[in-house]
Formats: sequence, structure tokens, C-alpha cells
Amino acid sequence: MKYPQVLAFVSVARLGSIRAAARAMNVSQAAVTKTLRLLEEDLGVTLFSRGVGGAVPTAAGQSLLPRATLIVEQMKLLDGDVSLDNRGRVAMGMSPMASTCLLPFVLPDFLAQRPGAPLRIVDGALATVLPGLRDGTLDFGVCTTFAESIALPFRFDPWLRQQAVVIAHREHPAARGRCTLDKLTGFRWVSGGMRISTQPPDVGVARVIEAPQNIESQNAAATWAVLKHAQAIAVTTADLAGRIIDPEIVTLDLDTPLPDMTVGLVTRSDAFLSPNAQLMAEMLKDRAMREYRQTSHIA
Repeated sequence: MKYPQVLAFVSVARLGSIRAAARAMNVSQAAVTKTLRLLEEDLGVTLFSRGVGGAVPTAAGQSLLPRATLIVEQMKLLDGDVSLDNRGRVAMGMSPMASTCLLPFVLPDFLAQRPGAPLRIVDGALATVLPGLRDGTLDFGVCTTFAESIALPFRFDPWLRQQAVVIAHREHPAARGRCTLDKLTGFRWVSGGMRISTQPPDVGVARVIEAPQNIESQNAAATWAVLKHAQAIAVTTADLAGRIIDPEIVTLDLDTPLPDMTVGLVTRSDAFLSPNAQLMAEMLKDRAMREYRQTSHIA
């Protein structure tokens, strides 16, 4: 298997047709077709189903795509990693806490040191960050989660712990007085794919809230809309809840506190950060340590 074959495969899978891939690669359709045929012969499988709707990856193609995408993304980084003008890409997923409380203070200094570095920032829920790390489209994520260990091939470097709270619209039934954890199971939840434990991890097997309808949202604005218009509740940190300026969103009065949430860095355990990504991650961690040393538990 050669890199041009991997590149052609990923291009066709992303763009959905050989014609579009050939145009993006600035080669002929015949060249892409031949390259794919040789790759399929080497692997002994069919990678695409071809029809009037374009080229759709087969089951074998879908299995190959994450690792092939990672190879292509890593190859794109080579020039930036060794460039003299420090223009290596930084692609990161940022939790609402990191976007609100860390990034604004770090970004000006980073841009002053690395003015040529292309930046890509996405919402940093684990459900977004882990696929991006897997295929190489993200370098790291700064995530807030209940889990302090994440399975391979990922690594979680916990920075600090913060109190977890539940927020909702002020007219939500759960906001009409003290609410038990068991009562929370009866309401609709909106989350970034994170399951909500109702017991600290050192009390046997943690019980998990199973909502009748869970809404997964990877976008902060969409989450806000769900909270305000769909009678949903969400979990966040007490610090972030305290910064909310919307009078219609309130923190629920729980009879038992939730376990602390952990803020930390999520990376691939089998990959190294580029110099620019490493610098950004270190600056974010330093800001977190200084900003929350007095108000949070250092993990």
C-alpha cells in the first residue's frame, strides 16, 4: 500500500465521487480509478460501491477509513511541523468551560508567539473530540467529564475537578423546589453524549441516569435552545453556571450533590502533539491551574 493510494481512497470517501476526488487532487478520473483498483487488488477487498449516486464505502471501506484518514491528516502536518515560520496547524476541541474561561486569556499570547499558525476550534464534547482524535482531524481536546480514565487509544490528563450542577429553564418542573436525584431520571436530558452518574465512583458500581429521552448536542447554542424550549435539563460545572447571564436559566436545588466533574486534556496515546499544539495545550493548562487554584480541587 502506497500513500497516493491512501490519499485517493480518503478523497473519494470524503467527496463521494471519483470525479470530485480527481478534481480536488488535480489528476484525471482515470488516474484515481486506476489507483483505487490497485489498492483493492492489494487488499483483496472491494472498497466502494459505485453507482449513479456516486461512490459509497463498503463495509471494508468503512473499516479502513478511520486509519487511512489519520494517515492523510498526519501527512498534512509534516510541512508545518518543520517550517521555520511556525505555521503548524492547531486543531482542538474546547468544552464550554474551556472556551469561556480559558481560551480568551490564552489566545492573544498564543497568536503573538505563533502568528502564522492556522487554528481550528470545535465544540469539545467527548462525542465530538474522540472521533476527531481517532481520524487525526483534531490534535487534542480540553473536555469536562465525570470519567477520569478514557480507554485506549486515548489518554486523559486530568487538570482539575469542579463541582457539578444541573441547570434548567426557570419554569421547568424540577426548578420548583428541592429535587432528588431519583426525580431527575424522569426528565429529558441534553448532553454532549456524556452519561450522568448519580453516585461517586467510590460507592460500588456507579448508578447512571437513564432519561426517557436524551438529546445529544455538540453545539452550545443548540443546547441553550433545547434547555429553553424543550423542557430539558443539563449538567455543567458550578463555575460555568455562575457565569450564565440568562435569567431564564437556573441551577437546580439538589438534595444530594453530583460527583465532581474533571477538566483535562484528551489526546491520542499513540501520537505526539506538534510544537504549536503542544504550546497551546501547555498555555491552556497553565491558565487553568492559575485561574482555579483557589476554587477547585487540583486533579
